[in-house]
Amino acid sequence: MMLKKAFLATVDLFSTAIPLPVLKTISGQTTLLPFFHLVSDQVVPHVKHLYRIRNKNQFIQDLDYLLKHYKALHLDQFKDSLLNGKKLPKNSFLLSFDDGLAECYHVIAPILKKKGIPASFFLNSAFVDNKALMFRYKASLLIEHIFQDLDKRALITQQLFTEHQIPYNNFSLDLKKITWKQQAFLDVLAQALGLDFQQYLEKQQPYLSVKQIHEMQQDGFSFGSHSIDHPRYKNIAKSEQIKQTLHGHLQLKNSLDHIDAIFAFPFTDDAVGLSFFESLYQSNTIDYSFGGAGIKHEKNRQHWQRLGLESTGIRSSKQIIHSEYCYYLLKSIFRKNTIRRQ
Repeated sequence: MMLKKAFLATVDLFSTAIPLPVLKTISGQTTLLPFFHLVSDQVVPHVKHLYRIRNKNQFIQDLDYLLKHYKALHLDQFKDSLLNGKKLPKNSFLLSFDDGLAECYHVIAPILKKKGIPASFFLNSAFVDNKALMFRYKASLLIEHIFQDLDKRALITQQLFTEHQIPYNNFSLDLKKITWKQQAFLDVLAQALGLDFQQYLEKQQPYLSVKQIHEMQQDGFSFGSHSIDHPRYKNIAKSEQIKQTLHGHLQLKNSLDHIDAIFAFPFTDDAVGLSFFESLYQSNTIDYSFGGAGIKHEKNRQHWQRLGLESTGIRSSKQIIHSEYCYYLLKSIFRKNTIRRQ
């Protein structure tokens, strides 16, 4: 991962000088599966300290760039190609969005409808209708809250880290290191600092409601699952991976009129073993799954890798896409573009 980051940081300087058609021709990769989380012109506190988001103008530019070089692919077209053993249509892209955030309804869907672009949205069953808040979003809110009264709240935070025997050096960095298994600590800290997550959910409504999802489905958008409450799969046992995936999907199926048999891994599918995929597809609950490792191959045609078009730095989608193609070409030399699972 560090090697990839270093390479991308370097290649960003010149990759956009290489025409995309050239990169596609040399690599042989003409289909792209880009994904985002949200788009907003406003500061979004629960995401502010995690990653940089696109504003509306940037997002429109991203879409225009994709439409210039690819044709938007509907999920049904994607599934039809795979069911019939065909290659995916050349120069096409399958667009998706993770986490089921409210901006998908208020900002993203209207833009996509205007441009005639289909998309799939992946939901966490625990968060639909703003029933709960993902632990990483809690960390971002805590960081923002601490900054508002830095001297007092940073001291309380340090004390609680020490009491719970969690390593502490810098509250901003260390809060973002809190894992899914440690998330109860975030609730303890919030209570000590006077931050009410439930009040934030009720007031801000950061997630999609069932009603909004139904409206988007009527407009032709598709929905899949994204686990129950967004753990990092490599850090949980296979039994929990199966529970998060299948139970999460069934919970959505029970609350929505329709849910497509598709699943996107929260965070990453890194280190997820073959036995998980065998159990997943044998369940007849999920037909296709998606990771986020960029332009890479999987031996199983039921599992596909997507390319995230958000980053911690100021990078355009054009830079991200061109650099990813360059990274693919580099790895091709060493035959490292197919993910091998144990």
